[in-house]
Amino acid sequence: MKEWTKVFKVFANEHRLRILRLLMLNKELTVKEISSRIHLGGKATSKHLIIMSTIGFLESHAKMGGVWYRLHPELKREVRYMIKHFLCVAEQDK
Repeated sequence: MKEWTKVFKVFANEHRLRILRLLMLNKELTVKEISSRIHLGGKATSKHLIIMSTIGFLESHAKMGGVWYRLHPELKREVRYMIKHFLCVAEQDK
């Protein structure tokens, strides 16, 4: 039950939803790219990325002078399904 509470905590924030959608569609992005695409400052974007990394939604690595983020490869199948079908498909229906 606690695990799902964490999932819905992530889903309860619009900026985190935008980040998840971007990473589902783009596979891997830098903090700067994410920040630019969701129109949020770098510090605030980093805060959301750290929260989602701590919970286990994302993983990061340093490459080419930046920090790159992607969905964690071991993210639960059900969570990936929710991201893909409720965030990505809903956006296409607009």
